[in-house]
Amino acid sequence: MEEARREELLAKNLAAWEGELFEPKSPDSSFKKNSAFVKRLAKSITKDSQDSIIRDISQLSLSKYTSEIIIAVQEGLIKCKTVDTSAATEIVSLLHQRFCPEFTSKLLTWFYQELESPLNASGPKEEKEHMTKAKVLIRMLTIFAGVGIFHSIHDTLDQPHWVMMRKQTTDSIIVLCLKEVLAFKLRTGITLSLAQTFVKRFSSLVEKDEGIRAVLKTYTEAVVQRTESLHKKVKDLVQRKYKAQIRTGRILEELETELNEMGELLENFKTASEVLAPVLGVDLPLLEEDGMDEEMAEAADSVIISKDGAFQNDEEKRFYQTLPELPQELIDEANADETNVSKGEEMTDFLLQLETASTMKDIDECVFQFWRLKLSNKASKNRLVRHFITSKEIGKCKVYARFIKSNMPYLEDIQEELSTYLDQGFRSQIHHNGLNFKNIVFFCELIKFELVPEHVAFHKIRSLILNLTTPNNIEILSIFFEFCGKYLLNEHNTLMEEMLVLLEMKRKTDKLTINNKMAISNLFLVLKPPSIKSLQSQAKNYTPEQLFLKQIIRNELTSWTVKNIRKIVNAVDLTDPELQKTMMALFTKPNKLRYENVPALSQVLKTMPRNFKIAVVDTVLENILRGMEVNDYRYNRIRLSQCYYISQIYELGIIGVMVVHDLIFKILTFGHPNNSPNPMELSEIDLPDEYFRIQLVCILLQNSSMGSDKMKDRLDVLLHFFDYYIWIKEQPIPKEIDFKIVNCFNKYSFSRAPSGREAIERLSEVVKTKGFAKGEGDDDDDDEDDDDEEEEEDDEDEDDDEDDDDEEDEERSDVDMSKPSDEEKEAQLSYEAYEKKLLEEEEKRIEEKLEKEFKKMVFDSMHAQKSDKAAVDLPKTITVNTPQTGATNGIDTTSGKVAFKLVTRGSKGRLDTRELNVPKDVRLATNVIAGEQKTRLEKEKLTKYILKSATSWD
Repeated sequence: MEEARREELLAKNLAAWEGELFEPKSPDSSFKKNSAFVKRLAKSITKDSQDSIIRDISQLSLSKYTSEIIIAVQEGLIKCKTVDTSAATEIVSLLHQRFCPEFTSKLLTWFYQELESPLNASGPKEEKEHMTKAKVLIRMLTIFAGVGIFHSIHDTLDQPHWVMMRKQTTDSIIVLCLKEVLAFKLRTGITLSLAQTFVKRFSSLVEKDEGIRAVLKTYTEAVVQRTESLHKKVKDLVQRKYKAQIRTGRILEELETELNEMGELLENFKTASEVLAPVLGVDLPLLEEDGMDEEMAEAADSVIISKDGAFQNDEEKRFYQTLPELPQELIDEANADETNVSKGEEMTDFLLQLETASTMKDIDECVFQFWRLKLSNKASKNRLVRHFITSKEIGKCKVYARFIKSNMPYLEDIQEELSTYLDQGFRSQIHHNGLNFKNIVFFCELIKFELVPEHVAFHKIRSLILNLTTPNNIEILSIFFEFCGKYLLNEHNTLMEEMLVLLEMKRKTDKLTINNKMAISNLFLVLKPPSIKSLQSQAKNYTPEQLFLKQIIRNELTSWTVKNIRKIVNAVDLTDPELQKTMMALFTKPNKLRYENVPALSQVLKTMPRNFKIAVVDTVLENILRGMEVNDYRYNRIRLSQCYYISQIYELGIIGVMVVHDLIFKILTFGHPNNSPNPMELSEIDLPDEYFRIQLVCILLQNSSMGSDKMKDRLDVLLHFFDYYIWIKEQPIPKEIDFKIVNCFNKYSFSRAPSGREAIERLSEVVKTKGFAKGEGDDDDDDEDDDDEEEEEDDEDEDDDEDDDDEEDEERSDVDMSKPSDEEKEAQLSYEAYEKKLLEEEEKRIEEKLEKEFKKMVFDSMHAQKSDKAAVDLPKTITVNTPQTGATNGIDTTSGKVAFKLVTRGSKGRLDTRELNVPKDVRLATNVIAGEQKTRLEKEKLTKYILKSATSWD
């Protein structure tokens, strides 16, 4: 419609709303003509009938037929096509000018009703019909509003509910109806075509009207967001479908259908976004394209495409990739033979020729000969398939596979039949105890010739890995990887890497035999053999200075060369991180030296800086404890050398005696419940039949001089505790260990207990008599003794250092070295004195703490009971035989005694028990009974509290 005509209609229609109606001069009220007009109006409102309808409106009365005219117009508008839009506008405008507002108001009400979104659509068919009707009505509504037929949402009083909800809105009729229509099931994309049509047809209106533009922009943003969401879901679904195919080896119809439906919906949203977004100034959806996803999307029909790295050389690559081209005329001529009769002699000669073929040229000649002899009939194909299946020659598998690939797609039925047969056989071998080497190789050759879908190939690998415990599956997997493993690794690296990760996990979790684990390790070497470059890169690169230090300490250090090596080592710059790391490795691994050279290593360590010595000692001690935690017999020699090293470090005064004592107690108690060795409570890392910790303690005691008067009390307790520890081991002790024990105790003139019970009593007694059962008030004297001892040790260290310095000063005279100035020496000495003072104070605090911990450890390990009598302390192996009802129930009322049970170990390691009746007035029995009563009362209180809390929670 021309712009001038539209302006003219707009003026007339608006005038009609003001009451300026059109009335014919002499209206014809004939019933026949008026009825015929209504019928013609309902039948069609077209461009061809426009003139006759307008003429009848101008001549007929029609005032009595307003209701019928409205219904007829509604039917006519529904059938109105796009080319008839102008005719419909002219006709409805003229009716509006004659019967406004009655006609127009009811017509608008009808528009509202038809555009209302159905609340309960019965199905997709009804929804589609609704949107088809809405598309026509929105177009007509927009045009009618543009020429003034509809100019306000309140032009009708009979309004639907959804209009009443927006009665106070200032939106125009078009905006109001667009909101209602476009909001209908946006996620299904049913309104996309309506929005695209509206934007294309009324582009100028969209540019001018801000209200319409805002509605469409909001809608477009929702469409873009939905597109991105659908794209992500499609990617996830593709991946899920692909994994399902790998898992099952089949194409799942349900996932395939769901993916097709969601992909079609995504395409609709993408198309709508591309149309709407540029017009309304909205960014296009961000859809990340992933090559892997595209590859997985075609997984159902994809085959593996070759790369250069999949083959060993160019000749092998040509064998699998360079195929002959068959003339179409030859194929057509062979297929024209419809006799479908097996040509026995020709087929026999052909199979003989195929069996003798070995080179590419021979196989290609067989391909052409097959079509020349016209052997493409069904009978010949069946015989060919039987020959492929029954043949036992493994070397011919690649020949058969190349023959089939060269004849594709003309022999596709043979390829499918063979794939199905081999697939079923493969499944049977995976889940049952069977091995058909030839079929496995044939299947691998089909994979390399791109005749097996990707998901089928990886399904087989996954099934084999998940069923490694089934007999022969590791052998089948080995064959599979040997013949096509590198091919798959090069063709589809991501999926193959996932399979290798799964294989590594299965190797760690499954209880496989050593041979199977070695076979899996060989598989990794077959697929990823280490290159010379990678092997070279694994070697550590040392500087010449590091190599020199390693050589002189590991190989040249002896008691004769210690002085010279000590000079060299002291000149090393420990501020260099690399050199410091090397020095730490050299001084913390005594097992790398010969056993007789360990004392020389400790002598070199003595002259090193204090911080370095502390770090070395801490590292060695930590390694000893770590070795006990690991408890691997393969590292026993390392732990022996470490303990020997610690003893030599102590002998040189680098560490105090408390460090050695603490180490021995940790060795004896580490890993035991409550740090207390007990024959009734086993430790998994220190079983009764393991004697290695005894060897460690023997080395420390044998090579350490700890017999000073000041440390005699502690040493006495330590030896008694060691004796007790030996007795909790299985008896008799092995002779080799027993000799070491005897020598160790003889060194300190210690007499062992004759039995385990006696060892417990002796240990309990010595703990009391040596003053370790005193209160905290006695700690001061011990601390003072320790301080005096540390001062003496420090003095000895200083004397030794001074002697060493004198020797070094004499020897340095022959060396050309730059000497520091007097001011530098004085500043250095002041700093060293200040640092030494701080370290001495820190050592005192550490000694005090170690002393307290030592006492606590002794008491905790023995659980000694305090008693006024010096006779006996209650051993840990003695338990009170009290019933569950309370401690008082254990008293024999007739005799007034309490029953105890004594557990002892016999000479052959058997545990014996016997009952002892102790009078109830004895302090031991009184304490036990009181303790049992106190425990029972505490449990009762705790039970009541829990029940009360549970009631409050309810």
